[in-house]
Amino acid sequence: MKKWIRLVLAGLFALGLCACAKTPETTEAKTSETAAAVGGPLEMAAVQEEINSRAVSDFVESAEATDYVKLTVKDFGEIVVRLRPDAAPISAQNFKDLVSRGYYNGTTFHRVYPGFMIQGGEGKEELSPIKGEFSANGVDNPLLHVRGVLSMARTKVMDSATSQFFLMHADYPSLNGQYAAFGYVVAGLETVDKICEIELGTNPYSGERSVPQTEVLIESAVFVRTAQP
Repeated sequence: MKKWIRLVLAGLFALGLCACAKTPETTEAKTSETAAAVGGPLEMAAVQEEINSRAVSDFVESAEATDYVKLTVKDFGEIVVRLRPDAAPISAQNFKDLVSRGYYNGTTFHRVYPGFMIQGGEGKEELSPIKGEFSANGVDNPLLHVRGVLSMARTKVMDSATSQFFLMHADYPSLNGQYAAFGYVVAGLETVDKICEIELGTNPYSGERSVPQTEVLIESAVFVRTAQP
């Protein structure tokens, strides 16, 4: 993608990536982070090897909460994400709590940006915001926004994330340090690709072309575990 196109998309994303209908963060993102600079238990090289390295059939539903969640998207397919509480413990636990009570069942991916990300998880219930776990908010989070990564949406207020999340369709380093990445897709990334192929309409408030013309319904979000041989 040409540099100017990426800059335009980033600007549109700053307008639309929020947990409610408010203007989100527009602070210039930190772009100097690289996989080589990330230390500690979470290494981006290992993360990228793990992204989409499994099949959905490798997992079975779990009666107990795990760090793996399967999203079933009606007419599109399934996505299994691995949560990384070692990178963002508050965000990961918040997501698990919502999955545990079925919050995401029946929600949608309501914003789609091909070559960027898909955003969903907006429910009807008003939720308490959580701490924004990213470096611009004083939190060391080594998980970068590469293709397949799962992150929390928020408003311009750093501690405003509630339930909405987004899945990266492509690498976007300008988001690093600005949003709380807390997991990534380990199976079913092709479902994200399929969602990004749908027809889109224009958002009348932001002018961005990101509104799905076909409903992208999350039928269920359930805990899964690795299937035993």
